[in-house]
Amino acid sequence: TYSVSPATVFKAYYLLEDKGLIQARARSGYYVREHAANALTEPELVRHTSEGTELGVSDLIFSVLGSLKNPDTVPFGSAFPSPHLYPLPRLAKSMSSAVRAMTPAGIVSDMTTGNSELRRQIALRYMISGVRLPADELVITNGAMEALNLCLQCVTEPGDLVAIEAPAFYACLQVLERLKLKAVEIPVHPRDGVDLDSLQDSLTRLPIKACWFMSSFQNPLGASMTQAKKLKLYNLLERQQIPLIEDDVYAELYYGANAPHPVKSLDHSGLVMHCSSFSK
Repeated sequence: TYSVSPATVFKAYYLLEDKGLIQARARSGYYVREHAANALTEPELVRHTSEGTELGVSDLIFSVLGSLKNPDTVPFGSAFPSPHLYPLPRLAKSMSSAVRAMTPAGIVSDMTTGNSELRRQIALRYMISGVRLPADELVITNGAMEALNLCLQCVTEPGDLVAIEAPAFYACLQVLERLKLKAVEIPVHPRDGVDLDSLQDSLTRLPIKACWFMSSFQNPLGASMTQAKKLKLYNLLERQQIPLIEDDVYAELYYGANAPHPVKSLDHSGLVMHCSSFSK
């Protein structure tokens, strides 16, 4: 017998159901899934020998995304919730109120780095994840993709090598293609993220100018690096002064009491450019 609340029990059941270990039967209860013992094994870590690859994926990606216009298509690969779940009336009311309160002077002053009060609130949110940043070091962009684009443009030039995860978020490949950058693939373990041995080997052999990694809830594998591994990653990059573009858009989609801290929380030399988002 366990002295726990019903809410805790339900949460445990939901987690087991998400992992495919149990299933709910209407008016009967929860049962262990028959195939649980024969679950597929985790994908093996595949080490690549990439010397830097020029990318040409945009046509394929646009073709796949174009299929989403078909109402019969269910976009399981989408990172966004169904539009039907958005509180559109509340958003419209809030936006209308904000527009009425706008002033011409305020619009001009916020054009470069974003609204000062919003940046202050974001800086306060960062403190929860162990990152102390003055508000004037924050820049608000039109979504995380613009932020990631700007970060790459700050530290690379056309033809440079950029270390990315393998497999990687498809838009990452599009960005590198557009900026005429070459990709160096670093394998990702499905549980604990980027393989640091492979990364170290690539950094030793190749003139890599930057790394673009998702240290928590990696897309598409869902891997998260432990805090100890994040520290090893940071130390490795700091020794060689390789900037890290940390794509942390899924940081707040976590189970448990506390969100994982980003690599940025370990940064004491300004080496990590942290990009996040509200849209997820």
